[in-house]
Amino acid sequence: MIAWRALQAVAVLALLACLDLALKASPLGGEGWNPGRLLYAGSGMVTALTLFALAAIGIGQRRLADRLARIEQSLDRLP
Repeated sequence: MIAWRALQAVAVLALLACLDLALKASPLGGEGWNPGRLLYAGSGMVTALTLFALAAIGIGQRRLADRLARIEQSLDRLP
């Protein structure tokens, strides 16, 4: 579970870095519109969100495995 949470933390950091890059590619944080940098930031955001989704799936699978184990234990206790 710790590894999945670490992967989520990395994904959040990557997403923040991509948001910073996108801001620097706009007139708000940079010299002007930079389409190449915006495209690079967008592709990085997709990757960061994919990492976040993979970690969420892993956490869900772990919880499901724990729940199934509890169900099996309760079924073993039945007469």
